Amino acid sequence: MKKRIMSIILSVALVFSCLASITSFSASAEETTEESVYTIAGNKEEIFGLIWYEYITEDNTMQKSGDVYVYELKDVQVQTDIEFKIIEHTSDGKTHEYGDGPTSHGDFRIFSEFRVAKACDVTITFNPDTKEINVLGDGVREIKNDIYRVYAYSMYSDTFGTTIENPFPIENEMTLGDDGVYSVTFKDVQPEEDLKINISEEYYGDILLGFYGYNYCTIDVVTPCDVTVYFKKDSYSLENSKIWAEGDGVVIRTKPLIYDLYVIGTNFGYSASDERKMTQSDEYVYRYRADNLNTESDYKFHIYNVDLRGNFVDSWNGNFEKEPAEFGVDKIAKAYPYQYENSSMYFKVPYNNASVLITLDLTNYDYVSKQNATYRIDLFGDICTDGNISVTDATELQKSLANITSLNDRQNSLADVNGDGEVNVKDVTAIQEIIVQ
Repeated sequence: MKKRIMSIILSVALVFSCLASITSFSASAEETTEESVYTIAGNKEEIFGLIWYEYITEDNTMQKSGDVYVYELKDVQVQTDIEFKIIEHTSDGKTHEYGDGPTSHGDFRIFSEFRVAKACDVTITFNPDTKEINVLGDGVREIKNDIYRVYAYSMYSDTFGTTIENPFPIENEMTLGDDGVYSVTFKDVQPEEDLKINISEEYYGDILLGFYGYNYCTIDVVTPCDVTVYFKKDSYSLENSKIWAEGDGVVIRTKPLIYDLYVIGTNFGYSASDERKMTQSDEYVYRYRADNLNTESDYKFHIYNVDLRGNFVDSWNGNFEKEPAEFGVDKIAKAYPYQYENSSMYFKVPYNNASVLITLDLTNYDYVSKQNATYRIDLFGDICTDGNISVTDATELQKSLANITSLNDRQNSLADVNGDGEVNVKDVTAIQEIIVQ
């Protein structure tokens, strides 16, 4: 009887032991399956609250919706450079941060980026399984490695231009066609002369406004019309990328509208002042005289076309030449709307107090392709136009003054060596003084 009672007691004890074990296991399992909390942190206080705040608050916590976590923002205004990251807070007190991840540049970004092109509600989602982050909204433009967008804009005017606050309006965004050509149409454009059109791009997180290699297009709108801008990118050659425009009242400019041309650069100065202004010597030929130059200086410059509002609307340079130009030799002048120092025209003088004549010749210049402009630099006194000053030059000028021979237009332009506005024996003497230096 005692054994039976003891057996019953042991059985009951075993049952309670099993129940306790099951209860303990359930509690442990429940603890290990506790879900993480996901919050959002960013660089804009007006959007995310405290900047890059990494702790849990009611305002920065994402809400679960199916397989993803969601964070909603109401009426976000137009702005750029919005950066944020997702922070996972695990049950053991650890945190993990998520962003775009690896980029095409080989770095790793633990943040994502977007901008708002027009005011809208914004929804940010995060999938904890795939780590995918998306930003949604009518005016949202995400900036990711696999997203490329282009925009048409008007340079130096607001006809369909851009602003700093909204550099890429949705209405300027171009659509890629099946033929590989991007296009966008602007409605009811009013008449305007010398309207310059360029392309800006968003690509791999880099924002480039006015990409100089895209051969900007210049048009006249002669009657009100819809204007469609086209862009075909050549990935291998920026110069072969093409912009053009069409419309009932659109005329493509084949020659630039010249306002005032200025020589601007190192040792010349960087403002469009009267002393740097070129003079017109023929329909599309412009010249500039520079005096009192010395051998110790590098003379690097661009030639800028400056409109009535002071905008540097066109420019020509020396095509990234590293060595100084030869005197008396025609060189190719490249045209871009924006310049860099190493693309300047460049020369050095062979003696002190030298005077040079800089000539830009646009006679054969094609404004559509930006080809066939030339420039040259001549030394005053180089009557033979061979790039040197010698006794032969003094002799040729003497013979001309004696009416034995005659000089051509270029020779005549280089004969006023002392710059007094006249060509006479004083200029012969000036050449002789140069020779004996």
